[in-house]
Amino acid sequence: MKIIVHRGAQEIGGNCIELRSGKSRILLDYGAPLPKTDPVTHKSAAVTPEAAILDIPGLYGPSPNPILALIISHTHASHYGALLAKPINPGIKVYMSEIMEDVVRITTKMPRDGKKLPVGINYFRRGHKFILGRFVITPFLMDHTAAESFAFLVESEGKRVLYTGDFRDHGNKANAFKQFLANDMGPIDALITEGSQADVEKGPSEIDVMAEIEANLEDRRGALYVMCAGQNINLLASLAFLAKNTRRYLVVDGYTALLLERVKALAQKHGVDLKIPSLETEYLRIIRNNATQRIYQLTEYTETFSRMRPKMYGWDWLRDNLARCIIPVRANSQLWVEEQIQDFRHGAFLYSDWEKYTDEDGMQETLEWFKGKGLLAVPMPSTGHAYFSAIRKLVENKRPRYIVPVNTAHPDKFTAAFGKRVRLLKNGEEFYLD
Repeated sequence: MKIIVHRGAQEIGGNCIELRSGKSRILLDYGAPLPKTDPVTHKSAAVTPEAAILDIPGLYGPSPNPILALIISHTHASHYGALLAKPINPGIKVYMSEIMEDVVRITTKMPRDGKKLPVGINYFRRGHKFILGRFVITPFLMDHTAAESFAFLVESEGKRVLYTGDFRDHGNKANAFKQFLANDMGPIDALITEGSQADVEKGPSEIDVMAEIEANLEDRRGALYVMCAGQNINLLASLAFLAKNTRRYLVVDGYTALLLERVKALAQKHGVDLKIPSLETEYLRIIRNNATQRIYQLTEYTETFSRMRPKMYGWDWLRDNLARCIIPVRANSQLWVEEQIQDFRHGAFLYSDWEKYTDEDGMQETLEWFKGKGLLAVPMPSTGHAYFSAIRKLVENKRPRYIVPVNTAHPDKFTAAFGKRVRLLKNGEEFYLD
């Protein structure tokens, strides 16, 4: 079997990994590069479609050995975004979970000129093997900030390759990682693992972070603004618990409310009751901003929108109840906050330095704007990805012959820890499993 990391071997974001077995070829993820921030102006530049597209034989044009499938690990644009840049060959099957497809389709419909997913997405399910040519693939649910995130065991030619996607062991789905370790997969020939936070040996759990925030803000009288990407379902769930425990309101827009409702409903369809906020949550409020108006215009969600109406409140309500509100903000949220809110007294702003790596163009500008409003700044530890201690656990548990780090700016941490087993590839370099 052959491994080619087309992108992500030498940078964070934009993952795309090819596996070849004989004439069979599959791609794991096809992400867009992260927005770049100008070091002088501190403004981020959107990734152009041209910059996202990779020149991989068979992806857009003809090839003697066609690509059978593109398998997406989760719904962060750094792992699927290049799929939207240009239509791929129609013969390539695209695989996601049902929840993942719904999240991406909703997200791409928010801008009026948004790119569209290919039709006819194929679904995979956790723990259910599926076959593509000479490959047998098994998806495993992982702990990450996305609504769902998966690792994949790929078997062919008597070899086993394990790709982690993005993961951690300290979030709201920590049990998923424990189950992943407990699964006997047999000898692993190559572990392709992310290392986005490989420079952090050990850090707090998301539960610990939220408990500390709750204790520090218990007596604070003012709005709490939290940097939170729209798809960070796990952080939204943590904020919901914080709102409940501090007798506040969690204020979201229609886009976020729709994502939460759809993710919860699709999980229930598969027999899983996710502990995330929904339209049934007593302390959830929906603000009538432009994103909410956009959801109203999407006729396929008319029924859900009608159930949102009792939870919708206007700007006067928000201003009157500001001191009791927890408000997740994402890229460009300052546009409506600046227009509708003038009183920032006693407020606090929670953020993580990890936001500079976000998929969302404009998040850096939003971060700087809120920092400049005189709010109490509460920096949070970056908890979205695996600390290196979790990577050590993974390596010790699966005992791979080779370790291929991707999605990392700290490859030296891997070589120092795991020695000759580590293969530091360059983008486009081929690695043969003997």
